[in-house]
Amino acid sequence: MKKNILILHTDQQRFDSLGCNGNPSAQTVNIDKLASEGCNFTRHISTNTACMPSRASLMTGLYVPGHGVSSNGIPLWRRDNGCEDKNNVISQRLFGVDVHDRIPTMGDVFTENGYDTYLLGKLHLEPLLADPSYEFYESSSIWEREETVNDTKPYYGFNNKKLALGHGEAPCNYNGGHYGRWLKDKHPKIFEQLATGGEPNTKEGSIRKDIKLSELPSELHNSTWLADETCNYLDNRKDNDKPFFMFVGFPDPHHPFVPPKDIAKDFLDIPLPDFAKKSDIKGKKPKAVEEAMESFHVDQVDLADAYRYTTASVKLIDNSVGVIIDKLKEMGVYDDTIIVYTSDHGDFLGDLEMICKYDVAFNNLLNVPFIVKPAKDFKKIPKVNKNAMSNADVLPTLMSMVGLDESSYMQGVDIFSKQGENNKPMVTCFTAREPDRNITLYDNQYRYTYYLDSGEEELYDHNIDKKELNNLAYEPTSEYKEICNNFKSELLQKHVESDLGIFNHYGLW
Repeated sequence: MKKNILILHTDQQRFDSLGCNGNPSAQTVNIDKLASEGCNFTRHISTNTACMPSRASLMTGLYVPGHGVSSNGIPLWRRDNGCEDKNNVISQRLFGVDVHDRIPTMGDVFTENGYDTYLLGKLHLEPLLADPSYEFYESSSIWEREETVNDTKPYYGFNNKKLALGHGEAPCNYNGGHYGRWLKDKHPKIFEQLATGGEPNTKEGSIRKDIKLSELPSELHNSTWLADETCNYLDNRKDNDKPFFMFVGFPDPHHPFVPPKDIAKDFLDIPLPDFAKKSDIKGKKPKAVEEAMESFHVDQVDLADAYRYTTASVKLIDNSVGVIIDKLKEMGVYDDTIIVYTSDHGDFLGDLEMICKYDVAFNNLLNVPFIVKPAKDFKKIPKVNKNAMSNADVLPTLMSMVGLDESSYMQGVDIFSKQGENNKPMVTCFTAREPDRNITLYDNQYRYTYYLDSGEEELYDHNIDKKELNNLAYEPTSEYKEICNNFKSELLQKHVESDLGIFNHYGLW
């Protein structure tokens, strides 16, 4: 019997935001319990510091050079209009196989293997801010159209879908996806109070108006709506013999930092953590990193509020996780369901007096939660796993866990196999600012980053320097210079080998 799969996916959540990961102020009893019943990975690394590239890796099992989504605003390649020519001789000569019309996603893989697939919330494989002429289903401009809510076509392989678009109070707008329409129809007074039609302020150095307490009651928040919709879906498929594959994408705790007042009241005075301090930095960091520290610097009062409001938003997500788990148990399918809890990337959230994120490597942006609770009859696994893994490893792992053969093109590995023990995740940050292009390799101890244009390097020993205050690649000893050279060689080779020509954006001649 095939097992059900449920992915609970948040946006911009640091590894240390959970009680099970050492946060004394977190109220995450449901997520913590999930970790106690499964395996908690302490070194889960995102393939990129931004949403879309990271999510594309999760969905495809590919690193950034493999799927081509190198930054936000670049859609994951897909051509669902049926124009692929299976008899195209030119494409066969060029590629050795027919030209691919899409990069397969989790939705494709599990739909094609007999699963009932459902997407809820935020997926973000297409640009949110695209012009309507592109017809991207996840763009807010398309949701200005009344008829968009009636679209029932499969989306990135998922047979069923309901979206929540944007962050903070933005999902409450008419163009906020199914959630925004639900709020307008069911709670028009709240909708009129909160809907602005505007975009959140995310400009560098001007975050204050993105930090406030929301008048939206927690019972009407999108995190709660996602739990309710998940339960409705489970109730409506009671007579469905197919296993389900479900992706639930929470827009929180991504900035703007605007938790409901009723959930935030218990967090307004929690103590702040021991943030990494600029004064403790030894040696020198690459120029791009120093510029980022300057650009994303904010006042202490803003850091304090953002941290506390984020902790409140995570509590609300935890409440929703508890509701979903209770429903699975009520229906008697909890033991037969693989549950994953993870995120796409982290947030500076106070370290080095910074906030939000940027497209250079920092461990607080790249190390995110990853918890997997297997089905009851799965092989024995450790409660805690300290081996490095990546979100590119998630799809191959899930396929292995349900007995499906991993596709040969996938670059991630089964994290419960021998390959997972010495895995070396890669991070690619190719930005619009050419001099800042950087690539990173992790192993079970170090994080190494190389800047392609400047030749600058970073090396941190996370066994003794988790806050990354001492760049061992700056004026390195002979020992660290050799370590850097070995990392650099392996990193460049992996980066080149990960560039899959068969999935490039192309045109038929």
